[in-house]
Amino acid sequence: MATEPFLQADPALAELAAQFEQWRRTRATAQERIPPALWDQAVVLTTMLPRSQVAKRLRLSPTDLKKQCLARQRALVTDTVSPPPGCLEVTAHEWGTAVPNATLIAVERPDGARLRLHYRPAPPPLGTVLRAFLESA
Repeated sequence: MATEPFLQADPALAELAAQFEQWRRTRATAQERIPPALWDQAVVLTTMLPRSQVAKRLRLSPTDLKKQCLARQRALVTDTVSPPPGCLEVTAHEWGTAVPNATLIAVERPDGARLRLHYRPAPPPLGTVLRAFLESA
């Protein structure tokens, strides 16, 4: 049933609110940062409940909660991106008489994306171009 996660989210939110209250009572100073474990749980709840509801119940700034959600989302994206390949095949072909002194470079990433560069006489900064292409995977 589609509403089942929402029914489970309310008790989880109440439990997390109790954990936040416990932390607020026992923290050393009023400026002490919220522990990452509490932030993680709050962010998870925003996937099942509106962020505004989670922020209000946990007495958090909606803006701070949004920042935490975005930060964890970026962390997940960078963790799932595969590192650039250790070996990269770059092929250069001299064109015939149709375009004198022109060169074609074709590069393909492991995910299938392709980059083709056509240039005459001076090549562009290939290191910068290739790095940007490979890192955008």
